[in-house]
Amino acid sequence: KQWYQRRVRGKHFDGLKHVKYLNLRDCVNIDDSGLRVICKNCWNSLKYLDIAGTSITIRGLELVTEFEALQTLKYGEKLTTNTQKHDDIIRRLMERDGTMKDIDVIK
Repeated sequence: KQWYQRRVRGKHFDGLKHVKYLNLRDCVNIDDSGLRVICKNCWNSLKYLDIAGTSITIRGLELVTEFEALQTLKYGEKLTTNTQKHDDIIRRLMERDGTMKDIDVIK
């Protein structure tokens, strides 16, 4: 029972170098530090990422710009509250070399 109360830290994702599809929707124990380690390990392989319903903040969303192969991103509307920063992140994702195909805000 205690495991559900702890944050998922980066050690759970160490060594995952070739992950292409990652659905973390409603995993409330995933936060910015967990996403940072996922980024460190999967920056050039991850194509699909769903982080809606997690504990990732706008700072964590900014890490998403480092996923070079990312094509699909889904995230919760709570990350849209800092409008200027959110818009800047989305602009940077869309201005990349054309790999980004789909960005969805989940309500």
